[in-house]
Amino acid sequence: MWIYFYAAHLLGDFIFQSDSFIEQRKSKPIITLAKHVAIHVILMAMASLVIAFVNPSITSATLWSFGQAILIISIFHFVIDYGKIKLSKKMNRVSSHALLFLIDQVLHFLTIIFVLHYFTATTSEWSFMDNIQAFYAVFTGNASIYEKIAAVICIFILATYGAGYFLGILLQNIAPNSELQEGIYRLSDEKTEVKTKYESDGRTETEITTIKTEQYFHDSPAKIGQIIGMLERALIVILMMIDLPQGLAFLAALKTLTRFKQFEHKQFAEYYLIGTLSSAMIGILLGIVASKIW
Repeated sequence: MWIYFYAAHLLGDFIFQSDSFIEQRKSKPIITLAKHVAIHVILMAMASLVIAFVNPSITSATLWSFGQAILIISIFHFVIDYGKIKLSKKMNRVSSHALLFLIDQVLHFLTIIFVLHYFTATTSEWSFMDNIQAFYAVFTGNASIYEKIAAVICIFILATYGAGYFLGILLQNIAPNSELQEGIYRLSDEKTEVKTKYESDGRTETEITTIKTEQYFHDSPAKIGQIIGMLERALIVILMMIDLPQGLAFLAALKTLTRFKQFEHKQFAEYYLIGTLSSAMIGILLGIVASKIW
């Protein structure tokens, strides 16, 4: 049952949270976090209703346990996010911010697993192994079809929005400069042609011509690159789920063609390579996980 609550968490953290909302946390952390946690409460309450719908045997006592679990999870969520805001202000390194993001998500995940199991355990005795078994049930074929669907939804949210946010943090210091990345930028090319003419009297004339070309490009809006990355990782997950990894080569070639001319700029080429490899790695790993669910 934990997978439904985790799906609600991912929806609240990535889908129902805008960039402007995240920026407001810096100036008004308490009020903004209160609104954020309220959204999570609503989503987890909806998750409880979904569980009741797919499991008609759920009793009112279990629903009451869900309510208690939601309250405690929400309190932990507020505390974890507030601590993240305070710590992020003291960090200057990109790697520290990326690590903080991962720790934040792991803590939220563990909170859901432990708190939910504690309040819904059929007996008063529960152990760490109970939580481990509840986690692996989704990946060992012991979960219901609805739990598997919820798990796949989680995979796609992580592959698209979650990975996009993480890579945005990780790659911000190596992004191309604004001259290349935004607005109109220029790519120059220069080549020299040598033509030799032979006259009838044996004399030769050599003509040297230098041709310089300049191409001006108007870059796409910033969000377009994010959307392309999200679609790329989603397609990678799908290809891994249907056991068609050969499609990854076609996907890589298609993406490369769209940026072919910009590879003449060394800084962009390096940024593109690191970003693409990182994105593909995350997509493949999550695709492998998704393939194990079915």
